[in-house]
Amino acid sequence: MALLEHYRKVLRLAGIYTDPILLFGSAAAVLVGSIILSAALFNIWPILIGLLIADIIIVYPYSKGEAILRDVEANLPDALKQMATTLQSGGTFEMAVREVVSSDYGALSKQFRYVLDDLQSGATVDAALYKLSRRVSSSLLERTTTIISDAVRAGGGLAKVLSDVADDAAETNRLLVERHTKTTMQAMFIVTASVLLAPFIVGAAMGITSFFIKLGKEFLANGMVKPGDFKDMVDGIRLLQNLLTFYVLFQAGLSAYMLAAIRGDSTASATRYLPVFLIVAYVVLVGSAGFVRGLLGG
Repeated sequence: MALLEHYRKVLRLAGIYTDPILLFGSAAAVLVGSIILSAALFNIWPILIGLLIADIIIVYPYSKGEAILRDVEANLPDALKQMATTLQSGGTFEMAVREVVSSDYGALSKQFRYVLDDLQSGATVDAALYKLSRRVSSSLLERTTTIISDAVRAGGGLAKVLSDVADDAAETNRLLVERHTKTTMQAMFIVTASVLLAPFIVGAAMGITSFFIKLGKEFLANGMVKPGDFKDMVDGIRLLQNLLTFYVLFQAGLSAYMLAAIRGDSTASATRYLPVFLIVAYVVLVGSAGFVRGLLGG
């Protein structure tokens, strides 16, 4: 339920009020249909396309909200600094919030507009900030509002607290950017090895095994191989090819989550790239097998 509530909050940031259960249900229906079609056609393409469509249904709306969430967190340090400056100049907390609303902080200014409306309606600072943290599913913003609320209840030094919290938020954002920068090479290696290189090598091996089947047919036609032995050989090669295909797809899918893990991204970020990685890996696998088979005259 917590995951569903987080998903709902992120969608609302993007102005999407569709029930998440409807989106998940639609994605599940697409997946089930693609699996049935894939089994009927004995072809993996329907599943891959179904995964891509299901991913778009679930992840695309979430990505829009997540982009707004990142914008809120990126602008938070500057907004808090401006609020601290207003308080140091003798202004009230409501005046400081008004300054943020009238400034260009993107989605953050919009969220502080709601805070200002709550304050003007008679809500306490603590209550208005609590509603803000409940609207925006951000651990950084939640931690910030909690610290500010504690400072307000303590009754002093709010400007200093805001300045310190702004520095802390800026440092958190800086560390995230630095982590992404430092892990770029590792990310490129994972994608290249799992989505391109491994499928190409495995595909080449599958092309060679397909050539063996062709040779086996020629031997069978010339009476050099018994039909039973030929069938066993073909069954063994087909099984090997299916296992190799599963291995390539599993590795490509796992690489999406490994990529998210080393870069500190959310699971949704991994899911966003999962169908793309699977499709690219499968295309490289099939293309490599066909290329090698063609070189060998198969």
